[in-house]
Amino acid sequence: MLKRLAFSLSGLLICLLVVVTLLEPFLGTEAVKDYFYTSPIIICLWGITASISVVYLFRQSVHKNLITFLLHFSFVVILAGSLVTHLFGKQGTVHLRIEQPQNEYVVDDGRSCFFEFSKNAKNQYIKLLDFQVEYYDGTLSPKDFASTIEVSNGEEVVQGQTAMNRVFSYKNYRFCQQSYDEDERGVTFSVNHDPYGIALTYCGYFLLFFSFVTFFFQKNTRFRQLYKR
Repeated sequence: MLKRLAFSLSGLLICLLVVVTLLEPFLGTEAVKDYFYTSPIIICLWGITASISVVYLFRQSVHKNLITFLLHFSFVVILAGSLVTHLFGKQGTVHLRIEQPQNEYVVDDGRSCFFEFSKNAKNQYIKLLDFQVEYYDGTLSPKDFASTIEVSNGEEVVQGQTAMNRVFSYKNYRFCQQSYDEDERGVTFSVNHDPYGIALTYCGYFLLFFSFVTFFFQKNTRFRQLYKR
């Protein structure tokens, strides 16, 4: 019964993911995110599926084989990391002009939040020091653009760089370039503050990789029998 229910819910979620992926180019990423990926109904479906799957694994005594159990349990950890990110993570944007420090950013729901790089609330800011754009030869199409930024947590000042495919991380904040002003003296950064969800998700991926590799070295498994034959 549990197995059939888990497979049915998993199949339903997979079908929904396929449909939403096909509709995303027409509806837009933000609409899909608001009405599907962060929908309470979808989150509950993921939670119920994960809970039923864990109960089924224990009833089938899968936990007695540690590697096999970790292989399945890693997906639960990854889902838990996604849930923590949804509940406690903050995503937003900050617009910086050269040599004009900012101490707050705007989250997706429109609220302003102060940067919390440390417990010292004074003199915390992020500042754009320099911005450079590299164009394709003979065109006005940007090939790459890079920013040099300065961050202060009230006790120390740190400089870092971001580019089109380079993220700057500092004190559980991740800054990624989103766009730049026409006069090339200002940049809009996406801000991601997720101290717990990302760490939990990475632990899940590490468990998945470790158990997947270790699985092939276990004795008396179907894979080993086929390999010997």
